[in-house]
Formats: sequence, C-alpha cells, structure tokens
Amino acid sequence: MRWRLCVSVAAMAAGLAACSNEEARLAEKTKQDQATVERAVAASNSGDFDTALNLLKPLAEAGYKSAENNLGHMYYEGQGVPESHEEAVKWFRLAADKGSPEAQFNLGAAYENGDGVEQNIEEALKWYRLAADQGHAQAQVNLGRMYDEGLGVAQNPLAALRWFGLAAAQGNPQAQFNLGTMYGTGRGAPMNDIEALKWYRRAADQGFAEAQYALGAHYEDGAGVMQDYAEAMRWYRLAAAQGHAGAQNDIGRLYAEGLGVEKDDVKVLMWYTLALPGLRGEDAANALAYRDALAEELTRRQVAQAEELAMRCRESGFKSCD
Repeated sequence: MRWRLCVSVAAMAAGLAACSNEEARLAEKTKQDQATVERAVAASNSGDFDTALNLLKPLAEAGYKSAENNLGHMYYEGQGVPESHEEAVKWFRLAADKGSPEAQFNLGAAYENGDGVEQNIEEALKWYRLAADQGHAQAQVNLGRMYDEGLGVAQNPLAALRWFGLAAAQGNPQAQFNLGTMYGTGRGAPMNDIEALKWYRRAADQGFAEAQYALGAHYEDGAGVMQDYAEAMRWYRLAAAQGHAGAQNDIGRLYAEGLGVEKDDVKVLMWYTLALPGLRGEDAANALAYRDALAEELTRRQVAQAEELAMRCRESGFKSCD
C-alpha cells in the first residue's frame, strides 16, 4: 500500500512538472511573440512597412491577437498593403473576439463611422463598452461622448461624466477637456468654473489645443481666475500655434483692442487672414467683414506687410508669427 502511494505521488509530481514546463514554454513563446510585435510596430513607425508586414503576418495568421490588431491597422491605413477597411475589420474582429481592448476599440470606431462595415451605432457601443470595461481610455472617452450626445443610448450626462472621469484619471487630454466643458457648462454636474479650469489646465499642459483655447477664454473673461489679458494671449498663442482658428481669431481681436498687447493693425490683419480659412458661420462672416474693412483703411505697404507675416507664419507651421 505504501509502495503504491509512493508511485502515485511520483506520477503526480511528474505530471505537475510537465504542466510547469508547458506553462513556462508558453510564457516564453508569448514573450517572444510580443517582442516580435514590438519590433514590427517600431519598423512601421519608422516607415519600414515591408519589415513590419513580414513580422506581423505569420503571427496574425497563427492567431496572436496583438499581431492581428496591428495587421488590421496596416490594412486600415494602407501601410505596406493596399488600403482595405474591410480587411482591417476582419483582423480587428479576430483580435477583438480574443479580448484585445485595442482591437475592440478599433472595431467600435469602424462600426461608428461605417468603415469597412455598415454603420451600426449599437455595435459601436457594444465594442466600445467591452474595451472601456478593460480600461481603454479612448474607448471610455467615446463611450462618454455617446452618452453625452444620446448617440445610440438615452442621453445621460451623469454616465458621460463617469466615463470621462475614468479616462481623465488615466491622463487622457480629450477626457480632461470634456470634463472641463461639463463643469464649465453645468452639464452632468453643478457649474463650477474652478473645477472646469482644473481639467482644462491638465489637458492644456499636455498640449491639447481646445483646452488651451478654453483656458485663454477663462483668463480673458476672468471666469474662475483673475482677469489677465496677457495670460489669455499666452494660451491663445499656444492653441494658435497648432492651427486653432478660434485662437488665431481672438489673437487678432486682442491686437485690435490693445488687450494684453499694444494695438497693432498689421498684426490684426495678419491674424484674421490666418484664422479665416478655419472659421465657420457667423465667426467667419464677422472676421471677413472686419478684415476687409481694416484692409481698406491701411496703406498698401501695411497690407503687404500683413500678408508677408501671414505667409511666413503659415509656412513655419505657425511657429514664426511675430
């Protein structure tokens, strides 16, 4: 009896050892596969799409979800392969079904926009939610936006605030800006300029142009902060350097009124000229009327100087504008 027990224990030990060895082998393979995907992504980011494709395709065809998702991205963008949203969706779906939050987000975006599949907001919500529940920040932002707008679901600002908050806590600047907007407008939470400013500033410090513009407006209006035109101009300039037409328009207006800067009609004309292509509706009409009226008042030399400054600013990517 004792001998048979010893044999059973030995057999069990051998079985455990075999399981342990198999787990170690699988863990090592997963590690190697992930390293291959990372090399492929690095190659793709450097523009070497052939290398990226050669590394990804065998892994994707073998069912490795990270490779499937990244291969889908290459088809979506037409990188090293003919652009095909349908083929991209095929690979996204394979990875999404295996639980990849990145692929679930990509599949949700495809359904929302009708890229490679028939547009289906309910399907978009489903995949965004699966990714969001795994902590995917951009999926949380999109889910919050859909609740905020009532897109495919009953409009629910509280739910929007919750999803934006989760993404904002991960440092997502779009979510931080959205939170600032909700607090600034009193949607989903009591209106609170101080709280709005906090979230705008966090997004602005990450270079998010809309938040920089909003922060500039708060300083110009003295909403939640001491009114400070120079600080407003500073934030408007940061947004304008990213091509934000509203900020460019407001810089022109501050030069026209001499707020935070000395009045300068040439600079006014320059900034309105830069802003106009990006403005819409009433803002565009007002800016056009003001610019044309000002141009008639200035000398030819001043108009030419404004046009030259605008051209230099635009050609420098809005970096050399003064």
